[in-house]
Amino acid sequence: MRTAILAFGTRGDVVPLTGLARRLQSDGAEVVLAAQAPYRDEVVGAGVAYAPLPKDTRAETLASPAAQALVDGAKPRPSKEALEEMREGLRGVGRAMAAAADGADVLLLEGPVGALLGRHVAAALGVPSAGVMFQPASPTGDFSPPALGVRSYGRLGNRFVWWAGGFAERVYAPVVAELRADLGLPARPTRAERTRTWPVLYPFSEHILPRPADWPPHLRVTGYLRPEPVGTLGPDLAAFLSDGPPPVAVTLGSTATANGAALSSMIAEATAAAGVRAVVQRGWAGLEPEGENVFVVDEVPHSLLFPRCAAVVHHCGAGTTAATLRAGAPSIPVPGIMDQPFWARRLHLSGAATAPLPRHALTVDGLTAALRTVGEHRAAAEGLGEKLRAEDGAGRAAAAITDLFQPS
Repeated sequence: MRTAILAFGTRGDVVPLTGLARRLQSDGAEVVLAAQAPYRDEVVGAGVAYAPLPKDTRAETLASPAAQALVDGAKPRPSKEALEEMREGLRGVGRAMAAAADGADVLLLEGPVGALLGRHVAAALGVPSAGVMFQPASPTGDFSPPALGVRSYGRLGNRFVWWAGGFAERVYAPVVAELRADLGLPARPTRAERTRTWPVLYPFSEHILPRPADWPPHLRVTGYLRPEPVGTLGPDLAAFLSDGPPPVAVTLGSTATANGAALSSMIAEATAAAGVRAVVQRGWAGLEPEGENVFVVDEVPHSLLFPRCAAVVHHCGAGTTAATLRAGAPSIPVPGIMDQPFWARRLHLSGAATAPLPRHALTVDGLTAALRTVGEHRAAAEGLGEKLRAEDGAGRAAAAITDLFQPS
């Protein structure tokens, strides 16, 4: 079964899929993983065929004041300029997805962009598809859409908010219309396209978020995916880790904030005040805290770093959340936008994390206090880590794909 995985997003959207790709390969499938160029080496290094998708989300966000205002919380609603940039950021992506999917028997469409554009590609190619979503994207009465925050409006209210939130896709209507024309499809989706049941795989753990009872059977929660580890700690970092008590890890992942300098200063002050050592990933925020007990690194595999850390300060992206939980390390959530506050709350409710410290309101005193008390959450984090390491998310996802698409 020739399978194309289309993943337009940041590292947390792409790298976990290498674990799924390798599992599908071991089951005999031919797999290609399509992603932006910055992630090519990690895909190829994992032993998975790579296909290119255009754009560079990191560079485009860092170059856009409008986008950074959204990331930093300065403007909770996108301006007209930001909306046009969002549309422009997806032009050409669908065509590249179609090129990557040429010859595939099945398409796996990651995230909101995969769902938005990839389903039209699947219709044009006449092949089946399924979603792979790292955060809930299907209506439920249990909670409101994660991208809109953590407030619950009651079961009926939550379902209404899901319905109303679906109109947000209209922002991209011109891009979708252009893509359908390019693919030779009718201007509007056919009745068959609109009414077809679309399966979705959700690679998160029910230990963190129980599967909503009102989800229909074609929505499957499979458990977290483990990325294929690519890279090493490096001798200097390995020496730092061995030369003292376990440090805290600090990572904001793909947070392209303009406030990197201020955050770096807060991290340096808080870790010094709490008397802890720290390994800080520069990430998209360009973090560069200074201090005798601070070690700054670029990308290193979380699966190698986090198990050697006393705690992890992170933005609560889905991929980083999964890696922290699997390592059995307690969290200090510093969420920003989109689904990050949702996962921060789930971490805290699980007992594996301190109360969330929203990034826009982060202070030295608040971070210092969290660093001093995060050890109280280690037992819960270790217990969850043991459970998650026993899960086979890739195996369950691969079995679901076989069940959905291979003839019996």
